[in-house]
Amino acid sequence: MAELFRAFTFDDVDGHQLNVAIKRLLPHFREDKSFVDMLTDEFKLVSYLKHPNIAEVYELVELDDALIISMEYVDGKDLRSTVEKAKEQGLALALDDVVYVVARSLEGLHHAHVARDPKNEPLRIVHRDFSPSNVLLGYDGTVKLCDFGIAKATHNRIQTKTGIIKGKVKYMSPEQAFGRKLDWRSDVFSAGSVLYELSTHQAPFSAPNEIDLIFAVREANPTPAREVSPAIPEQLAKIIEKAMARSRSARFQSALEFRNALLTFLRRYNPSYRRNKLAQFMKRVWRDEIERELRAMEDYVVDVSAVAPADLGKNLIASALGPDAPFSRFSPSPTRSTSAKEGAGDGDDAVHHAKTEILDARAQQLAAAMRPRPSTTKGARPVTAPPPPPKPPGGSQRPPPPPPRVPPPPRAARPGTANRGAPSADPNDPIHNEKTVVADPRRGPTR
Repeated sequence: MAELFRAFTFDDVDGHQLNVAIKRLLPHFREDKSFVDMLTDEFKLVSYLKHPNIAEVYELVELDDALIISMEYVDGKDLRSTVEKAKEQGLALALDDVVYVVARSLEGLHHAHVARDPKNEPLRIVHRDFSPSNVLLGYDGTVKLCDFGIAKATHNRIQTKTGIIKGKVKYMSPEQAFGRKLDWRSDVFSAGSVLYELSTHQAPFSAPNEIDLIFAVREANPTPAREVSPAIPEQLAKIIEKAMARSRSARFQSALEFRNALLTFLRRYNPSYRRNKLAQFMKRVWRDEIERELRAMEDYVVDVSAVAPADLGKNLIASALGPDAPFSRFSPSPTRSTSAKEGAGDGDDAVHHAKTEILDARAQQLAAAMRPRPSTTKGARPVTAPPPPPKPPGGSQRPPPPPPRVPPPPRAARPGTANRGAPSADPNDPIHNEKTVVADPRRGPTR
C-alpha cells in the first residue's frame, strides 16, 4: 500500500540524529477518503500506546498530494521474514527465544488492551491481526508489536459490521472466523497460534483453500503440539493448549496472564536466558544484510545544509498526540553544527563535516550491531569531548586530577505514575533486568 523509506531527523533540543521509517501511501489509496479516515483512526489509536514493545508512531502527514507516515525505525526484521531466512540457512529459533519473543509481544498486546485515552476512557482495543509479520525483531534483540491497521476500538469512526471477517485467517480465533463480536481473548488465541507454529514448525490449521481454512479455524481442533513435536516440554504444550482453547472462558483471560505463564516456563527451562541470545541469533541470520546496510549508508550522502522547506505538511493525528509529542521536537536539519575550527573554513567544508558526522554515527551503529556482545547493544550517539582543562600558572605544574565521577541518584517516580499492574523485578525472572511497562487498567497507560 505504500513506498517505504529509511530516513533520519534531528532532535530540536540536543540535535542528535533520530532514525525513522517513512511510508508514503500509493496514490490510488490516497484518493479513497474512507481508507484515509481508517488510516487516521489507526494512527490516532496507536498514538495513545506508549510501551517498549509497541512500535511508536510520530506523524501522519498530509503534504500536497501525498500522505506520509513517520514512525519509529526498528533496526531489524519482522518475525516472519526471520523465520523464513533462518530456514534457508538450516537454522531455527530456539525454544527459549520463541517463548521470549511471544512473551514480549504479549506485554505490548496487554498494554494495548487496557489502554485509555487522555480522558481516562477505555479504548477497548482488539488487535485482530496478531501474526509473525506484525512482530518486529531488532538486531539487538528488541521485540516490537506493530500494525494496528485493522484494530477494533471504541474510538474508531469506521466500525466493522458483525459478520465481516478481517485479519489473516491462519491466525484467527474461532469467533473471529465466525465474524462475531470480539474481545481481548481473541488476540490471546492468535498469539497461541503463533506460539504453536514457532514451537512445532507447523501451522496449527491448514487447508487446500481459504474457505476450508476458515472452517478449520472455526473448529479450533489442531493436532496437539507434542504429537507434532515430541521434544516440546509438557508444560509449554499445556500453555499452548490453554491459549488456543475453542471456548473463550477456557483460555487465558488476558494477555498478561498468558505472558506470566510463559515467563514461569522460561524461568525453569532456561534460568540464565537473556535478550542478547536472541540478538546473537539475529546477527547471525541477517549478517549479510547488516553488512549491505552498512555499505549503503556509507554511500548515502545528504546535503544537510539545505534550508528546510517552509511547508512541512499537516499532521492529521497531532491532536491525539498532544503538544509534547516527540514529533513536535523534530527538526529536518541539524540544530547543532560541528566544532568552530571545522566550521570556520569554506562553507562546503563545513557541510562535508556535518555529513561525515552523520554517516560516521550510523556506521558505528551498524558495526556495533554486527559484533556479538554479552550485553544489550544500543544505538551509538555522537558525543562531543569536553575541552581540556586550562593550564595552571607557571606552566610546569600539572593540573589536579578531575574529581571522581559520582553517578546521579535515581530519579523518583512521578506522583501518579506507579504501575501496580506491572510485574515486579523478581530476581528469579530471567528477564527481570529489562524495563517492562504494562498499564494498570484502573490508571490507564503509562505515558
